[in-house]
Amino acid sequence: MSDSYSRFQAQTRFSSLDGLRALSILGVIWHHTAASVHGPFWGHVGAEGVSLFFAISGFLITTLLLREQRRQGRIDLKAFYVRRTLRIFPLYYATLLLYVVMVLALERHSAVGRAFFDHLPYFATYTSNLFVEIQGRVIFYFAWSLAAEEQFYLIWPGLMLLAGSRPRSALLLALWLGISQWAQSSGHGVWAFMPSPLLAGALLALLLDQPRSHAALSRVLGLSGASLVAALALCAALAWGQAPSLLLGVLFATWVGTCVIREQHVLQPLLNCRPLAYLGTVSYGMYMLHMLCKNAVTKMLGLFGPVSDGWLVFGLTLMLALLAASVSFRYFESWFLQRKRAYER
Repeated sequence: MSDSYSRFQAQTRFSSLDGLRALSILGVIWHHTAASVHGPFWGHVGAEGVSLFFAISGFLITTLLLREQRRQGRIDLKAFYVRRTLRIFPLYYATLLLYVVMVLALERHSAVGRAFFDHLPYFATYTSNLFVEIQGRVIFYFAWSLAAEEQFYLIWPGLMLLAGSRPRSALLLALWLGISQWAQSSGHGVWAFMPSPLLAGALLALLLDQPRSHAALSRVLGLSGASLVAALALCAALAWGQAPSLLLGVLFATWVGTCVIREQHVLQPLLNCRPLAYLGTVSYGMYMLHMLCKNAVTKMLGLFGPVSDGWLVFGLTLMLALLAASVSFRYFESWFLQRKRAYER
């Protein structure tokens, strides 16, 4: 057993992941506030912030399941779903309720307001990615990414149990990835579609969990400068603008891999710096609340005339979202997170 594999299995926290989450939420907020002012390239880069979230989530959830299976000899599905529920549901439904109140107060008679209430059953059941078309202004549209993640959480642990072994799980996951890409590219609907970074992140976790495949990957991804090279390759693919979604998914997962195989990598000082680490810690709250903050900022600035400064909207939205998420994390989410620990082993 290699030293790299032993260190990886002993690692209980991957310190660079909070920094990657911070970059993700910065990209998302940039995309929703300033990207249209600064051209299509920056808009494309910001839009992919959610893809980095997906790659992190796929890797981390699968790694936790694999380690539980190794320690306990099984995966406790009940405990898994309770943990996911306590982490995701409270803030999601609290935010959805806040949107309901605000739409009733401000947009009840508008076309987008009526559409919001038509879409509400899909938002409430995490199926908006299947049934809500993102055309024009759609209130609460960003919920599509949470819907995709929840569907992954619902399906993937059961598939792992069905597969029965790590090699078969990896084969099943690769098949799922292929079918998903075919469904996306051939226009056969969204039922078989799952974001490629999410599946690629899960596949990364399976490969890193096995000594032989871990050793093969660590020879390349475990180099000190690999995290920087992976980041540059990803930037190049995004700058291309026509990179296939499968390639982007693999590149996002590769970047995550370079940051978890080796803790002391070249980007570690940046990703572990206190401001980015804190942003990553409250990134879920920032994601859920940032559009409310953006709308508040644009309405406030609109009192002084037309809003054209994308940087100003971005900066003010970021600060307001950070404040709102910090309050949510400390006074609301933390109560549920404390109860979540009872189901962690």
